[in-house]
Amino acid sequence: MEIDKLVQVAKEASLIGGIVLKENFRKVRDENIEEKADKDFVSYVDKTSEERIRNFLEKVLPDHRVVGEEWGGEEDGEFVWFIDPLDGTKNYIAGFPIFGVSVGLVYRGEPIVGAVYLPAFDTLYWAGKGLGAFKNGKPIKVSTASNVRYSVVAYGFPSRAIRNLDVYWAIFKEVFDKVAAMRRPGAAAVDLCFVAEGIFEGLMEFELHPWDINAGIVILKEAGGMYRVLDDGPKRDIIASNGRIQEFLEGVVLEHLREATY
Repeated sequence: MEIDKLVQVAKEASLIGGIVLKENFRKVRDENIEEKADKDFVSYVDKTSEERIRNFLEKVLPDHRVVGEEWGGEEDGEFVWFIDPLDGTKNYIAGFPIFGVSVGLVYRGEPIVGAVYLPAFDTLYWAGKGLGAFKNGKPIKVSTASNVRYSVVAYGFPSRAIRNLDVYWAIFKEVFDKVAAMRRPGAAAVDLCFVAEGIFEGLMEFELHPWDINAGIVILKEAGGMYRVLDDGPKRDIIASNGRIQEFLEGVVLEHLREATY
């Protein structure tokens, strides 16, 4: 299948999940929330969204693998879809409108297609390798800002971090001292799209899974950005930017991660 057709599949899949999120936003109650692990929540919305996306992908591309946050899956295929059916679950539960559906396709280990849908804003980002990046049909590009002092950087780390939190405080402090502002929207896929369209100049996010970032990094790369994924065992860290402040962010993060304890 041609890559533009795979992009269309990703777009449709993200919108299918987004319908579920739209219909249930601000309707989730305490009794509908499960705690998968300490401070790690899931609701019927996450599960229903993933189920519908899976059903769609398995129907239109039965020879592709599908891996999702809630139901898992096999990652050893040539074509593997990674789904985050609700990126920003805590935001969603709280009624904070920064959340989305992330659908990314990896071919032989390389992310090649991504779609991220933000239901609260009816905004759809998508990209395919070599095709550029788009927001609601219009091309997007990263920020041209190159001065760290005037840059806005997003960050994120989990509430139940594996690493000692001191390393994250140290990274935050050093970057905070040098940039214009820092923001923590709380949804990695959304943050990557915000870098792709030039809202943020960079981001640093830690202890992630493939479904958190595979769609967003395609969109970022096609928008002219840069990223580096650090693979540290079962989870991943990502440093991403408009390319102009990448060296600065990588320098700070790598220096402190060398000193990290668990």
